Amino acid sequence: MPIIDGKKFACAKCIKGHRASTCTHTSRDLIEIKRKGRPTTQCQKCRENRRVRKTHNKCVCDSPEEGD
Repeated sequence: MPIIDGKKFACAKCIKGHRASTCTHTSRDLIEIKRKGRPTTQCQKCRENRRVRKTHNKCVCDSPEEGD
């Protein structure tokens, strides 16, 4: 699996065939492999406030990945 700038890539056929981890195609169009699980919707600051205050609040910051 090609790794470019710390991001994993695989071709569409290997992703569709569940072979993304063993993809060695470099001549095909490569697609970035997304992280497993549900994407985060809160920034690190709001996530920490949620843990400390034990309340569920909506993130009011500009970007959800702020501080990551």
